[in-house]
Amino acid sequence: MKKGPRKNRRGEIVTATIRLVARQGMRAATIRQIAQASGVTEGAIYRHFSSKEDLCHQAYCQIVAEMAAAKEQLVASQRPLRDKLREWIQVSYAYFDHYPEAFTYVLLTPHAFTEDPEGITSQQGQLLMHLIRQVSRQGQMPPVQPVMALCFFTGMMLNIPRLINEGALKGPASRYTDEVAEAVWRVFKLT
Repeated sequence: MKKGPRKNRRGEIVTATIRLVARQGMRAATIRQIAQASGVTEGAIYRHFSSKEDLCHQAYCQIVAEMAAAKEQLVASQRPLRDKLREWIQVSYAYFDHYPEAFTYVLLTPHAFTEDPEGITSQQGQLLMHLIRQVSRQGQMPPVQPVMALCFFTGMMLNIPRLINEGALKGPASRYTDEVAEAVWRVFKLT
C-alpha cells in the first residue's frame, strides 16, 4: 500500500500558533486551541516543542529570520539613507501585505520571552539602530539618540499595519510607503 505525502506537522503547528496568537494574543491562545487548529494532539505539540513559550519563540524566530534577511542586505548596502529607509518601509509593508498574521504576530503582538539567547527578538531593532548610528556618524542626518530614532521610525511605520488590522485604514500597506517615508524624513530633518 502506497502512502501519501508526509505532512509537515511541525510547520502546521507553527502556522496555527501564528494565526491564533495574531488574532487572540499570546495569553488567550491555548495549547488545546493550537492542537485543534493544526490537526494534532496536545501530546504531538510537546513532541516538537518543550512548552508553549518554546513554540511561540520558535515561531517568532522563524518569522524574524525571514523579515530580517532583506533588511541586513539593505543596511550593508552603499545606498543613500533616504533610499534605505524607504526600502525598509517597503520591505516591511510587502511582508505585511503577503503575511499579515506573521507580521502581526512578530511586530504587533506583545511577547514576553524569558529566554532569547540568539537575540532574535531585537534583531530588526538592532539592525535599524546600527543604520542610524552609522549614518549619524557619517553626518547624513542630524545627531539623534538611536533609541529615540528607533521609537519614531517604528511608531510611524507600525501604525499603518495596526490601523489596517483594526479596519481604520484600507490595505494594502504598501500603498502608504511613500507617505510614511516622507514623514520619517521630516521627523529626522532629512528634507
